[in-house]
Amino acid sequence: MEVIEREYGSRVRKELPDPPAYLKTFVASKLVDIRNRDEVDKFLNRYGYQDLQAGHPPRYAGIDTNLLPWRMHDVLEIDPALYGDSEGRNPVNGYTLPEGVDEELSISHRYGGDAMDADQLATSFGDECTAFAGQPNESNRETRLGLREYRRLRETRPHDIVASDRGDDAIIEGCVEYYEAEPTGVILFSNDFGFVDAAREQKIPAVHVDFDIDVPQHLTGSWDQIATLVYMLAVIFGVVILPKATIYGVWESKQPRHWQQEALKIEPRSDKLHTILVRDKPIVDAHN
Repeated sequence: MEVIEREYGSRVRKELPDPPAYLKTFVASKLVDIRNRDEVDKFLNRYGYQDLQAGHPPRYAGIDTNLLPWRMHDVLEIDPALYGDSEGRNPVNGYTLPEGVDEELSISHRYGGDAMDADQLATSFGDECTAFAGQPNESNRETRLGLREYRRLRETRPHDIVASDRGDDAIIEGCVEYYEAEPTGVILFSNDFGFVDAAREQKIPAVHVDFDIDVPQHLTGSWDQIATLVYMLAVIFGVVILPKATIYGVWESKQPRHWQQEALKIEPRSDKLHTILVRDKPIVDAHN
């Protein structure tokens, strides 16, 4: 990153993903695990896995803004639709969705508006970047991933909508006030030690989710994991150039429905690949 800043300047440097964002795409795909897996598992064993048949109150998971873009429902293996133990208990029974988190994720800065022109970025990194015009800049592409996750959980999983303003203290206070009058309880997950400490001070169980600082040189995974990684990389970097195709995570005419559908734009540079894509497109459309 220092080399890029020296060559292209600080403004261009600010429009590129930070190294931690690159690493988190691998975590989101489950090709790489979080660094403190044992700590998180012990936390869940202590505060999750409620026995509802024995009269224990349901426990909901609140995921901080800084974690929502990275598919934590699956990475942490807490999703009640996907995970459970041999006794039929789920790690959590649903999700806590503070309104303040929704507001933090809904802020958007776009190329040519609040961010530098896409043409300027293209001058430094290639003509592919002209496709970014009018689309969210890098930091807000991360939040778009988080917003998609927030709304997916709201639409498909048991949840509590908690009234709150933006900011750690307001979100935590909103949880405190909401669950004082509810039979359910909440446990919180964050990548911010300050958030975790503030939650614990309010007697809310919370755990820090830690990411490693490097990615192994060789990884093995499933096709689904690789597909998730390609999608995440394309959105975070905007474009991924492969030997036979260019994959865009953002493009000039990208619409809200494309974010909702987790769509990518693919420009093949191989006749064989083009034939395969044309053949398989009806299958993808039918699946969607």
